[in-house]
This record gives sequence, C-alpha cells and structure tokens, in this order.
Amino acid sequence: MKTDMEKKARLLFAQADHVSGEVTGFAIGKIMDLGARNVQLISSITKKNRPGNIIIIDTDDEHEGVISEFLARELKVSGYHRIDTSHIFQQVTLAQKNLVIRMNGKRRTFRCEIKIIGDPSNPLSIDVEHDVLVKLQKVLRTQKKELSLCELRTAIESKLRAFGKEITLEV
Repeated sequence: MKTDMEKKARLLFAQADHVSGEVTGFAIGKIMDLGARNVQLISSITKKNRPGNIIIIDTDDEHEGVISEFLARELKVSGYHRIDTSHIFQQVTLAQKNLVIRMNGKRRTFRCEIKIIGDPSNPLSIDVEHDVLVKLQKVLRTQKKELSLCELRTAIESKLRAFGKEITLEV
C-alpha cells in the first residue's frame, strides 16, 4: 500500500558571499516571512576562495517574485537557479497526549503535542514537538532538575507508542 503523497514544489538555489552571519540570520527570517516554506544554508567556498553560502529556498511561484527582489536588494544576489520539482511526503497527523511528570513526590501534567508520520493506526514514526521539550526543560529547571533536550526527547518518545492519552515520566 502506497502511503506517500505528492505536491508541486519549487526550489531556489542562490549563492551569497560577502554576507555576515547577522545578515544571513536576518535574511532567513525575512525569506520565511515572504512566503518560503523552508530555508536552508550550506556553507561553501567560492571560486576565489572566499567563504559563501548556498541558500536553498522552498517556495512556490506566487512568492518567488518578492523573494527574488529581497535576495537582490539585501544580499546582492544577481541571479539564482530554480528547480520545479515534486515534494513527496507522508501523511502527518498532530495529536495531543497528557504528559505526567513525577518528581520529588509531586505530579504535574502538561499537554504534549506529538507528530504522527504515516497512518495513525500503524505509524511509521512518532515524535514530540521541539517547543514542548523547550517548555518542559524550563519547568524542570525551576525545580532544580537538569535534563538535556536530547534526554527529554528520548524519555518521552520511548513511551509515545503506548495506547492511551497519557504518558508518565519519573524524573
């Protein structure tokens, strides 16, 4: 049974050199604001041995014009490559579970958003959203409990396949 889906996509590849990290960081946010679905940077060395970046922008034809103008105005990009392609993706479902943290004899409950990839009745992958981990880490720090985001992710995701609306962690 085929479970992946397809939609038309457009990737823009732009090369930018002579741009500071601060400007590059600003540019990523602005390009997202202008309608990109995603922006990625690859560090590179240009033909004159200068540091540069390859900017990969996932967008559509509706937003390409304003993104193109921004690239020229802010980053001095005089041209770029465009690849019209297909984005192949799996079904993604967002769900909620209660996350119960037991710590120092106390119990606290949080809403935990999870992402289910594939058919929810037989998922290919289940993961916890990053924002949930960051919020939980802050709460734990107020209780003098230090856990890395990696440790939290592993502890939570190891229990996500269990049936029911509640996950319990002992910390």
